[in-house]
Amino acid sequence: MVHAATERTAQLLEVARRRGVPVAKCYTAYGSQRDMPQWKIPAVREEFLYGHPCTEIDPRVHDAAYDFTFCKSAPSIFFNTPLVTFLVRQKVDTVIVTGCTTSGCVRASVVDAFSWGYSVIVPPECTGDAEEGPHRDNLRDVGRRYASVLGAAEVERYLEGVEACGGEGSS
Repeated sequence: MVHAATERTAQLLEVARRRGVPVAKCYTAYGSQRDMPQWKIPAVREEFLYGHPCTEIDPRVHDAAYDFTFCKSAPSIFFNTPLVTFLVRQKVDTVIVTGCTTSGCVRASVVDAFSWGYSVIVPPECTGDAEEGPHRDNLRDVGRRYASVLGAAEVERYLEGVEACGGEGSS
């Protein structure tokens, strides 16, 4: 499910970049266990250290020359990161949340985007989880509460009609 989400996200990002839509993405890494939250997931505690291969962004979805990329230290892309400043400068009012894991980072980012006052769109084909149940349950719940859960093809049509954002430093 995660690999399929990555492939579909790559296609969506091609449309966004072609239309001049700002793209922000993050990775998670820590200097040591002393500076990370008390994750219950052993792989995060043991491997999500700066320089470990698991912290690298998949090249299928990454364009270093275009994307605003930064490190986050919590599940949400918004928590203690420079994202809101970037979105304000780019005059963004709607965010499209993609990624993995649907029941963790995606959900946390959707809730925070909503809490910051953004309209939120989640294309389910561009999210993934280790298990189908939590993936579907969380999409259903965020769709009831915080976001528009729209198919990736519909989101691409939406992006085709979006005017490129024009904040200073926009691509």
